[in-house]
Amino acid sequence: AYWLFGMPPEKIEVVIHPQSIIHSMVQYNDGSIKAQLGLPDMKLPIQYALTYPERLKNNFERINMPAIGSLSFLQPDMEKFKCLKIAYDVLDAGGTAPCVLNAANEIAVEKFLTGKIKFSQIPEFITEALNKIENHTAPSLDVIYECDNRTREFVKQLS
Repeated sequence: AYWLFGMPPEKIEVVIHPQSIIHSMVQYNDGSIKAQLGLPDMKLPIQYALTYPERLKNNFERINMPAIGSLSFLQPDMEKFKCLKIAYDVLDAGGTAPCVLNAANEIAVEKFLTGKIKFSQIPEFITEALNKIENHTAPSLDVIYECDNRTREFVKQLS
């Protein structure tokens, strides 16, 4: 929301939705909310993102609302969801910090998926990278590319 719509961080609210049926919600200034609902599968949201504003026919499984029953929402626990807290901090920091977060996360997740680290180490690796890689407040595109490369190399060396 921050990058796509220029939404200030203090207006971005994350909620935990255990059923994973709602993929996105927007609350308008009149208080009404529009939501994109679907099965817990990203095929449809990705298809729509790639074909917007058109809606393509597909053979994806359809959602059965009565079978779902109810939808619930929880406030996120920032201790449990450490990467969410990091993301908010990075938005406040600005500069190349979002680049560091993205690059560090991609390498840390790759390490997790290949069994090299535990899931709980992902936020630790991201934090180490954010502490180590200098934050440039008004970066050029070249600086962003360099930051991305340096971060990836740094996180690859962590164990």
